[in-house]
Amino acid sequence: MPMKMIGVILIIVSCGSVGFQIAANYRREENTLRQLIRILDYMECELQYRLTPIPALCRQAWGAFPEMPGKVFWELSLEIDAQIAPDLAQCMSTVLNNVKSIPTVTRKELELLGKSMGRFDLDGQLKGLNAVREDCKQNLKILTDNRENRLRSYQTLGLCAGAALAILFV
Repeated sequence: MPMKMIGVILIIVSCGSVGFQIAANYRREENTLRQLIRILDYMECELQYRLTPIPALCRQAWGAFPEMPGKVFWELSLEIDAQIAPDLAQCMSTVLNNVKSIPTVTRKELELLGKSMGRFDLDGQLKGLNAVREDCKQNLKILTDNRENRLRSYQTLGLCAGAALAILFV
């Protein structure tokens, strides 16, 4: 009997942890999008008022925001300095392939940023930054709408799935 109880507890806890992990991933995705919006604001100011070159701008963005999206900009500056790929879009895709811990929505926004940066004049780059920032804000709004209910549902669903499996096995 005690072995069955231990098994039931392990099943419930493991399924519940999957639900809690899904909720944590959503929270992490929200945080990286917020951080990316701050980085884009910073980059826009630097481009607009100082005309900072792209590799130096990426290093400065990493220095100001060393959290996860900022690390991508550090890797991007290294990739640009190495000049392995001919354009910024290819450099960005190489960096994103190397950095696996970027959430999906943020990855798509960074790909858009790579396609718009370095290809146009200052006005075009600023428009590209604004477009990516607005896209990030829309995605962030989608993630934050009814966030608490959705996250609580994932957590509850994980626990309920564990309870259902435990009942089936016992």
